[in-house]
Amino acid sequence: MSNKTTIISWNINSIGRRYDELKQLAEAYNPDYICLQKVRNKTSLDKFTIPGYHSLFTFDDYGSMSGVMIYTRIKEGIEPILQLDSMPKRILTPLLSAEGHLQVYDCGHFNLANTYVPFANPQLEGAEEYRKVWDERFRKLIVELSGKLPIIICGDMNIVHTDKDTFEDKYIQNRPCFSQWEREAFDALLSESNLVDAFRSIHPEERKPSFYGNFRFLGIGNRIDYFLISRSLLPDVIDCDVLTDFGTGQSAPIILTLNEHG
Repeated sequence: MSNKTTIISWNINSIGRRYDELKQLAEAYNPDYICLQKVRNKTSLDKFTIPGYHSLFTFDDYGSMSGVMIYTRIKEGIEPILQLDSMPKRILTPLLSAEGHLQVYDCGHFNLANTYVPFANPQLEGAEEYRKVWDERFRKLIVELSGKLPIIICGDMNIVHTDKDTFEDKYIQNRPCFSQWEREAFDALLSESNLVDAFRSIHPEERKPSFYGNFRFLGIGNRIDYFLISRSLLPDVIDCDVLTDFGTGQSAPIILTLNEHG
């Protein structure tokens, strides 16, 4: 038996500001999971409901500048209150979850990691060192988890990985998202966990930004949002894309659809 699984990831940058767009996104694509980053809300996430979905978050998922949460679609024919036993199960990652940087759930056939990778802000004391420590801990976690189940990592990973992931003139720059040490850490994550960049694997030459900053009206920016998947899942990928025309924020959602065998 083969079913399709669709996952959308989006740096929403304030769920309160883009709640209507979030509901439009769910209605238009009907994904199985919606993974959000930078929800920017500490106190009232439970009010942002989406018909047909459960929202998954705990107090660990709040952050002063970040915050992550997942919506999982209620299975057809199953009463929501009876769905709890078949819900994704949280994998606790306290060191990595601080300030709303990571959620990991066992979804049955794969583990799903929803992340906002810490931004190595040179203007913020200790931010670069924190990112380096976080990258190392994250890599160790993913190596461990990917040895048990295939894994799908999605989110804003704050890295411009290749020269095809930027519209800027310079690929080599000594600033966040472009620095060599960030790319080396990203490459180590891919190689040690046997992961592939789903979008780049099926669109090897295409340039599509996921982050526009202040240049959305020009359609230019950088790709810093990714679906990284276990290499074993690559034959099941139907498509992976950036929804460049959706929404009004600085970031565009990304989408992954794959066959799920079970």
